[in-house]
Amino acid sequence: MNEMQEAQVATWSSYSYDALVAQMLEMQEIHKERKAMMAEAWAELTLLTDVVIPGRMDRDNIQNITVVMPDGSKRKLLILDQVSIKTPSDKKFELYEWLREHDAKHLITDTVNSSSLGGYVREQMRLGEPWPADICDINTYSRASLRKA
Repeated sequence: MNEMQEAQVATWSSYSYDALVAQMLEMQEIHKERKAMMAEAWAELTLLTDVVIPGRMDRDNIQNITVVMPDGSKRKLLILDQVSIKTPSDKKFELYEWLREHDAKHLITDTVNSSSLGGYVREQMRLGEPWPADICDINTYSRASLRKA
């Protein structure tokens, strides 16, 4: 526990159970409200990064552009191709076999990391090589990203 938490525990230690429950209910409500706010912010962020900015850059025929950040620094705005993969649990061992057959057994540990698998599939797609489309649910999309200028 950090100092702030220790101070809060010390304060609450003198509360009655009724007061502690009231505090708990208040915190649950605050948590619920903030969770909803986070979901709304995430929806708006992904709309910007996955739809609005890629669509605008495609419309304007721009591959990347240098933008000025609010602090005055410069960043390069570009669109990155992304791959999202979900492997149904009943296809897990089929995926392991597919990866072994395609010289990608290095991706297999106790499980297969979805980010590593996504990077592998993205590279396979780029090279025109096979990927496990019939085993995994694969979703490709473009996302706006900022990099150092």
